[in-house]
Amino acid sequence: MSIPEFKAPSFLEGQDAETIHKRMMDMLPPDIDDTEGGFPWDFTKPTALEKAEMLEFHLQETLKIMFPMWAYNEWLDYHAKGKGLTRKPANAASGTLLITGTPGTDIPSGFKFAALAKDDTPAIEYQTTERYTIGETGTVEVQVTAVVPGTGGNVSAGAVKIMVKPIEGITSITNVEQITGGTEIESDDELRIRIDEADADSEESFVGNDADYVRWAKEVPGVGTALVVPEWNGPGTVKVIVLDANGQPANAAIIEAVYGNIVSPSDRQKRKAPIGATVTVEAPTAKGIDYVFLLEIETGETQATVLERFKAGLQTYYIEAKKEKVVRYNKIASILTETSGVKDFSGLTINGAAVNINLAEDEYPVTGIVDPTGGGGI
Repeated sequence: MSIPEFKAPSFLEGQDAETIHKRMMDMLPPDIDDTEGGFPWDFTKPTALEKAEMLEFHLQETLKIMFPMWAYNEWLDYHAKGKGLTRKPANAASGTLLITGTPGTDIPSGFKFAALAKDDTPAIEYQTTERYTIGETGTVEVQVTAVVPGTGGNVSAGAVKIMVKPIEGITSITNVEQITGGTEIESDDELRIRIDEADADSEESFVGNDADYVRWAKEVPGVGTALVVPEWNGPGTVKVIVLDANGQPANAAIIEAVYGNIVSPSDRQKRKAPIGATVTVEAPTAKGIDYVFLLEIETGETQATVLERFKAGLQTYYIEAKKEKVVRYNKIASILTETSGVKDFSGLTINGAAVNINLAEDEYPVTGIVDPTGGGGI
């Protein structure tokens, strides 16, 4: 979402302290001493400074927080509340651990495992969501959630290896797949987009059209993108495809939360989907896409920051790409060109070639390797 630059109204021009003070001194009677250091000059100068601060800062900030496009922090929250929205809190990452050990060994609810500390990153703790018992096969899969919400809980496969406190009978621990879904508290820019979407849909009848399902899905913490496939399995069926705020396919916990928010199977009074609608919530099949190019950045920029901007641009474009069922090479080149901090680049390849990447019906593009060294390694 492009936010127009705030421009102060014309009546606030020429309101600096020097200009204000000059006007005050000009209004003095001609027989009054107006020299610097004189009694009138000393008494009017503080007033000019205070008035300038009020007009050049406080009044302009007041004007900004009156409009969602420039409001920030709690003031933007007030605008959201007026649309029936609230800022989404940070979401805890979740996933599955494979525990091996002596059959019959109990693992209590709330028991903590951890990913090892690495470099300057402390150990990341996860806790079970219910009680488990190792079965006769000597293994059990347990669902865990990061103790601390946020992106720090997202780890690669094999990262979780230890218990915070030992349990006799457990011999090995691992997460076979990534632990995902950890997101930070919704930013001002992200909340502003949802407010803008609510404004765009304000004249719609809330009867369960595509925009309604997207809005309902994006109300859930951790959700970044939602796509709707109507009548995918016959009349009255709706499929909602969900990705997390990191651009990854939503994990089981997020999918369950989205389904609960839309369908509310335990309390029909809170159901948002129309009566008779059969709703399915799924994560897409990830179509990994690797990008290799030789990057030259602007002076004063860092490669990490520039690449994060590029990845954010990709994530925004993927929604359009999914609708067209193709990731276009020329569009990727355009996004890279327009990324702030990029001075020049060459040799761009997508999955090893200068080609478009077609997407199957159930596939969604997910950013894989981004190598700015031209294939020489970072």
